[in-house]
Amino acid sequence: MRIFLIIIWGIMAFISVTGTLYIITNYEIQRWKDVARRRQGAYIRRVNQAEALLTIFTPGFPCLFLYLHLVDEGSAGIFYESIALLGSIGLMMYAWYVHIAYVKISPEGVEQRMWSARTTVYPFNAIDGIEYYEATSTDDQDLVSFYSKSGKLIAAFCPIIHKNYRLMAIVRFRIENERWPDMDNPSDIARVDALDSGPDTVPYFRGKEKVTGLADVDM
Repeated sequence: MRIFLIIIWGIMAFISVTGTLYIITNYEIQRWKDVARRRQGAYIRRVNQAEALLTIFTPGFPCLFLYLHLVDEGSAGIFYESIALLGSIGLMMYAWYVHIAYVKISPEGVEQRMWSARTTVYPFNAIDGIEYYEATSTDDQDLVSFYSKSGKLIAAFCPIIHKNYRLMAIVRFRIENERWPDMDNPSDIARVDALDSGPDTVPYFRGKEKVTGLADVDM
């Protein structure tokens, strides 16, 4: 049994250590690339640095239990082994989320990837509704969601923590001008840029809470 546990925890320790190093390194590389992408008109928001750095705790349980089994022939018991295993899986899932999750706003539309490798892409004029949920406690966080006419979720994120206001600014442009911005038109882009800030956009949608009837197409 001890050999089996050493093998299991050894595999998990190797995966979690190498995976964490890769994820953090890749995260920083992508952040630098995002700066260049922004100059090309693509605005990409990922988890913030603090959230990314939390992945350093991912190897904690595997390395600890591997060490304990190497230096001690006993076992912590099935209960603690199970709790540690579940905790390790949960932290690995979080690390995976940090690695793949992003929202991209470009002239082509809005692109989002969450838990799976599947990417969803929608043009701006497919957004029919926006719903803003304001956190009611310090343990919660604001959430803004965008939906199509058929009720499909186009994008959802916390605008404050991730400082992601671009899509909200585009939707606000649609509401105020009764048309979607032409992202090839410098004057439209300038107006969206002016609205692309938390102090301007967040209170605006907090006050409205929910807006519908914006889409030109149904997807």
